[in-house]
Amino acid sequence: MRMFLSIGSNVEPRKNLGLALEELRRRFDVVAVSPVYRTAPVGDADQPDFWNLAAELATDEPPGQVHRALRAIEDALGRRREPARPFGPRTIDLDLVLADGLAGRFGDLDLPSVLVQREAFVAVPLADLAPEFPHPLLGATIGELARAASAAASHPPEPLDVELLR
Repeated sequence: MRMFLSIGSNVEPRKNLGLALEELRRRFDVVAVSPVYRTAPVGDADQPDFWNLAAELATDEPPGQVHRALRAIEDALGRRREPARPFGPRTIDLDLVLADGLAGRFGDLDLPSVLVQREAFVAVPLADLAPEFPHPLLGATIGELARAASAAASHPPEPLDVELLR
């Protein structure tokens, strides 16, 4: 099954994104990784810009199990969740946002994530990997959603010339 991740960091992003990709490759079959984008923070503007990208995994694991594995990788890389600042700075953010036509609740995970259709920082990197992939609920392609989200963004994602572990 094809699963797509949204990945971000704004605390030592080059280092933490590289480490996250290493850990993902140890745990999963990482099929593709998008270019990196600089994006303005959403929901809490008083912090550095984020570096965002997307990754495609090939796995037969159920979404809930993949989600738990992603949380374990975040924890291992020093991710701290602060209830007082849920959208604050983070070492790493690994979110399963889309999976081969799946729609629904999988444990504490909703697929597809509403961020796919709402946020350019998610949709634009995803469109680099799978522009023709259909959103399972909306009928639009990821490319179409990325164009709409980018057009609506006050600060669209800016491509960075950064090489991480690909």
